[in-house]
Amino acid sequence: MQGRICTDMTEDMKGDLDMMQLSDSFFPTGLFATSSGLESLFLSGQVSGIRDLIEFGRVSIEQQVGPGDCVILANAVKWCAAERHERVAEADSMCSAMKTVRETRDSAIRSGVQLARCTREFRQDSMLDWYWQEVQGGRVDGIYPVSFGVCCNSLGIDGKRSTLMFLYGFAASIAGAALRLGMIQHFEGQKMIHELKPLMARMSSESCKKDMHDAWQFAPQMEINQMRHETMDSKMFIT
Repeated sequence: MQGRICTDMTEDMKGDLDMMQLSDSFFPTGLFATSSGLESLFLSGQVSGIRDLIEFGRVSIEQQVGPGDCVILANAVKWCAAERHERVAEADSMCSAMKTVRETRDSAIRSGVQLARCTREFRQDSMLDWYWQEVQGGRVDGIYPVSFGVCCNSLGIDGKRSTLMFLYGFAASIAGAALRLGMIQHFEGQKMIHELKPLMARMSSESCKKDMHDAWQFAPQMEINQMRHETMDSKMFIT
């Protein structure tokens, strides 16, 4: 017997479900294979346990992901809503240029391209279609923070929610990496995410107030360890 399809979904419910889908670790972007340099730090004995992991997350969010990726992401959402193609392309170029570690940059591009490809399978949107054609033509890289902004805009997710989703996804990805490295237990991963929530909220609010050209990042020790990861002979993660 064929079941009745429920048609009682409100706009709020749809928006919440869109957020859940795009931020779910099940979404095939490949982020599960990244550690953002945590692997090299752990294997060299520079980090161990939950307190070190929380500090790693704090520095990453406060010095890299928040003032860099999230500022560009929030502006990408804004420019998509205004259909400013040239500004979205500029954001993509700027974001790629700011990622000076080759392995990290290449990984962000692969994840961004995969995100845009998958989102187009279930969502039709003129800016997303344009962005995908630019990626296919090699005119933009399709880097993850900008691709995430384009996809969020296509689903009607605003800049504030987009940056919160992005930051949560980053925290969840490093918690997952720490678990697979045997650095922490599952309940400690949830503790780390919970303790970083106030920082995520602050960085989200700050990033939405800034112009794209105010984006910055400064975490030299983190970048050095990300570069060391590139030269490792045997590794579990791609970053």
